[in-house]
Amino acid sequence: MTSADPSLPDLRREIDEIDNQIHDLLIRRGELQAAVVRAKQGSSVYIRPGREAMVLRRLCARHQGRFPKAVLVRIWREIFSAGLSLQGEFSIAVLNGGGCGNDLRALARDHFGALTPFSDMGTAARVLQAVADGKATVGVLPMPESEESEPWWPRLARAGGQVPRIIARLPFAGPGSRAGNAEALAVALVPPEETGNDRSYLAVETARETSRSALRDAMGKAGFQVTDWKSWVGGNEQALYLVECEGTLDERDPRLDALAADNDFVGTAWPIGSYAVPLSSEELA
Repeated sequence: MTSADPSLPDLRREIDEIDNQIHDLLIRRGELQAAVVRAKQGSSVYIRPGREAMVLRRLCARHQGRFPKAVLVRIWREIFSAGLSLQGEFSIAVLNGGGCGNDLRALARDHFGALTPFSDMGTAARVLQAVADGKATVGVLPMPESEESEPWWPRLARAGGQVPRIIARLPFAGPGSRAGNAEALAVALVPPEETGNDRSYLAVETARETSRSALRDAMGKAGFQVTDWKSWVGGNEQALYLVECEGTLDERDPRLDALAADNDFVGTAWPIGSYAVPLSSEELA
């Protein structure tokens, strides 16, 4: 160390000053969040998963230095959750069944905050009902798989303002505190919000014998860019496909009318939510 280099005590004092500045800004952020609550005049907690994703993408894009981006995202996830808790009761319902409870709980805590209240539910139906009834702000459920005997997502294939919709895919930034490659979807009573890099889910009812290739061709002709498929066959003459598409969409999307009009084997197509595409390993590097 040369005479021009700061001493270890000097470096520690500077770090303490930075900590105080960070704390002052957090205090100020809390004050602004309280002002937002007053401006909303006591309305219920309203989460903005799309805005949160855009903030995290912006921060990662401008980030410099050796501080890990994944840790940066984790810090801001806690900040987001603290802000939501200031707006009112904010809680999460998590499926704790089928051997996936521990993974889902870890994913939910990483994304929605370590101190956010959580409720374990024995079935997916109870998770969705808790969200629909307002007993939980968000529900966390496992990623759908093909040919499941009792998938949860067909329960979203109906209209109505109290029907939960998919709002996020977890994790948004790396594996966090859980093991393996577990993923989940979050649902809430929140409309879709475009972020510039999104995926949407459609539950598409078809005639039972309709092939996947026929439906893919029909959706491409209607203007959908399909990225993934899951299927479920009900107890009647209909099958239900869970189709993941590029972008965001809602019930007013003209492509839905085009899909139904041009194909006699397609019944109703329900938009059941969307999510901001999680950060890639390159974006987190």
